Amino acid sequence: MTTVPATSTTTRANLAAKQSEKQNSLVERCFLINLDGRHDRLREWFDQLPKPWPFPKPERFAAIDGRRVPPPTHWRAGNGAWGCYRSHCLILEKCLSEGIDSYVVFEDDAGFCNDFAKRFQKFVCELPDDWGLAYLGGQHLYSVAHPPVRISEHVYLPYNVNRTHAFMVRGRSNMVSLYRHLHSRDWKKANHIDHHLGRMIQRRYHGIARRNVGKGSVAVYAPDRWLVGQLPTRSNISGRRWSETRFFNDAVNVDHEEEPFFAVLGPHRSGTSCVAMICHHLGVHMGNQLGGFEATGGGEAVGLMELCEAVMKFPAADPTISDSDLTYRLKKFFVGKKSEAVRDETVAGGKYPHLCRFADHIHKAIGNSMRIIAVDRPIEASIRSLQSRSRKHRGNWYAATPQQCEQLQRSLLKHREDFIAAHPDIPVHRIDFASLTSNTKHEVERLVKFLGIAPDPDEIDAAVGHVNPNLRKHG
Repeated sequence: MTTVPATSTTTRANLAAKQSEKQNSLVERCFLINLDGRHDRLREWFDQLPKPWPFPKPERFAAIDGRRVPPPTHWRAGNGAWGCYRSHCLILEKCLSEGIDSYVVFEDDAGFCNDFAKRFQKFVCELPDDWGLAYLGGQHLYSVAHPPVRISEHVYLPYNVNRTHAFMVRGRSNMVSLYRHLHSRDWKKANHIDHHLGRMIQRRYHGIARRNVGKGSVAVYAPDRWLVGQLPTRSNISGRRWSETRFFNDAVNVDHEEEPFFAVLGPHRSGTSCVAMICHHLGVHMGNQLGGFEATGGGEAVGLMELCEAVMKFPAADPTISDSDLTYRLKKFFVGKKSEAVRDETVAGGKYPHLCRFADHIHKAIGNSMRIIAVDRPIEASIRSLQSRSRKHRGNWYAATPQQCEQLQRSLLKHREDFIAAHPDIPVHRIDFASLTSNTKHEVERLVKFLGIAPDPDEIDAAVGHVNPNLRKHG
């Protein structure tokens, strides 16, 4: 009888284990992209791997360092994005050349949800047979206009997915199509790999809607809720750092319905600009570019002001477009601000006097995530203040006759109060403008509690310091 050496027995056992692992896994290989100098992220990534692990043993793939391997002259997205793009391309090339027909890839900032294995199993059990690319983590873009389509309880057809920190690829023809797309010549200026992949997904989305999928299309799916987020490490591309694993907007919640939006409501010259700037100083995301009439800042997002004036030009009291169109425009804007607020780990808000008139539309747009900060000032004082402004700036677009001023102010206040009375379940925080100017710190503390945020002392000081106690010159 022939004696088998111990080393051969070990080799056979290892081969058997690998074969069993391959049979039990959805994909053949598992790759982890990691820069040579980031040993910290490599250790952190392996330390947080969920158990049981549903994939083959992760293989570290040395990431391309865009600082050492410079991009070509036509590349406009930065060195980090170039390294990310080339790393993913090299993995795809490796699989194509070595006959690997399926794989999952993670970037070393990928962090896993609770009960990952259980939730992953539910997702893959419902994946359609034609799947070629399945995202495990990401961010849904343009989701207001093009929400992900529900395929089953745990599977959605996305419109455009941003980020490449966790996804699976299957099928040689799909891999060839993916490779060709990544090397096509129709890249947009300054796009990253995830942006370019997103355009491929969009074509599939529209193709299915029009029943014209087209040759070379890859079937792309995403889970109802993201299974993989991004760890709180500094990004190699953007340089940002977060305090905890970040999960972006889920397919089942693309509208960020769970995130509040604080609408600062009040007629013109009622103190809403002051309150909006207080919110801004406290860290509330009021917009990317703030403007307004006040010299100290009006706290008005320029985009929101333009939207409101386009549909109800001052001093008009009623919108000129349909309710459905107005609701859609507001929803698109507010959901975008919510998404940015989630990114920045804060809450979103908005201010413009027209929003009093649009309260019903706001509610239809964002539902029960609506929160109201109602600034109260005697309506006669607000009317006199708007009339005074109009006299000083006669001939400008923001000036009106005394009668127009009074009609608009009373209309805005009535619409706000009628909405509040008709919707007792919507949380409302009232701020008396006289109290704000005379007892500022107390009112700021009350507001912070309503917002549910934890500003640092410097932010609170800036909020309190913004208030001028001599503001109430019109009563």
